[in-house]
Amino acid sequence: MIANPKHVLRTAVGLCLGLCLGLWLSPATAAEPPVTSVAFTPNAKTVVACSQAGVRVYSWPELKHRATFRAAAVNLHDIAFSPSGNRLAVGGGTPTEDGSVEIFSWPAGKSLKVLGGQGNLVMGLTWLSDSSLAAASLDHSVTLWNPRTGALQRRLEGHSRGVCSLCFLPKEKILVSTGVDRSLRVWKPESGRLIRSLNIHTRRVHNLALRPGGEGLPMVASVSDDRSVRLWQPTIGRMVRFARLKSRPLDAEWLPDGSRVVVSCSDGHIRMVDPLTVQVTGDIPALPGWAYSLAVHPTDGSVVVAGQGGQLRRRILPKRAVDRR
Repeated sequence: MIANPKHVLRTAVGLCLGLCLGLWLSPATAAEPPVTSVAFTPNAKTVVACSQAGVRVYSWPELKHRATFRAAAVNLHDIAFSPSGNRLAVGGGTPTEDGSVEIFSWPAGKSLKVLGGQGNLVMGLTWLSDSSLAAASLDHSVTLWNPRTGALQRRLEGHSRGVCSLCFLPKEKILVSTGVDRSLRVWKPESGRLIRSLNIHTRRVHNLALRPGGEGLPMVASVSDDRSVRLWQPTIGRMVRFARLKSRPLDAEWLPDGSRVVVSCSDGHIRMVDPLTVQVTGDIPALPGWAYSLAVHPTDGSVVVAGQGGQLRRRILPKRAVDRR
C-alpha cells in the first residue's frame, strides 16, 4: 500500500498503455502522479485510490472515475477504512516537515477531522478499533489516535529510522510495525510496551499483511527491497520461511482464503507466493513501470494494481496459479 518516498517523486514518461489484453484500464495518463495506495470500499463495489491528485473513487470493475475528495495534505501515502466502514483515514503530509491523518466520512467524503503533529510523512495506517487508529511516520514513530475526538492516545518509539507499514492482530491485540531500519517490531499498543524486535531483512521493508483466518498462530507477510517475501509468526518471534523474487516487492495482500500472498513489484508484475512451499505459482504482467500498491477483491478472483502515471489496472488471477501445489 506504501511507496518509497524517493520512488514517489519519480514521474513516469512515455508509459505504454493497453499492453495486456482483457484488462480494464483507468483513463489516467502518464502526466498524473503515481498512485501510492489503493483499497476496495467496504461493499467491494468501488475502489478508492490516493495520490498527489487527491483521493479518487472509481467504479468496479470498469475503473471509471466517479469522484474526488480533496485532502488537506498534498502528499498522500495510505488509506484505510474503519472497521465499521463508515470512515476513511488518509495519511500523508509534507516531507521532513509534518505528517497528518485526515478522517473522512464514507461514502459522503466529508472531511471530519485532521490529526497532525507528526514530524514527517505518515506512510502507513491501521485501525485497531473504531476509536483507535495507528499511524506510521518517517519521524521514526507510531502514533495512536482517537479518530473521533482527535486525542493523542500514545506514541510508540523504538525504530531507528522511518516507519512505513503497520499490521494489527485483533485477537491477540498486538501491533506490528516495520520500515526503513529493516526491523519488524511487535508492540502491545494498549500499554505501549515493545515485546520484541525481529531483524532479518537486509534492506528497507515496505509493507506488512496479516493472513486471514483464525486457525493456528497468526502469520504476517513482509515485503522488502532485499527482494524477499518473509512469513512471520510475530506472537512467538519466529520467521517461518521466505521467498526470493526476481524484482523488489512493494506491496502485499493475501487471498481471502489465505492460500497465497499476492505481491506487486517494481517491474510492474504481480506475483503469487505459496506460503507452504514459498514457490512463486503465478507471475503476471500488470502495468508498465512500478506497481506501488494492490488490493485483492474479496469474491471475484481479481486484483486492482496501482502504479506510475495514475495507472489503475484490473487483473484476473489465473485459477491454475492458486490451485497449483
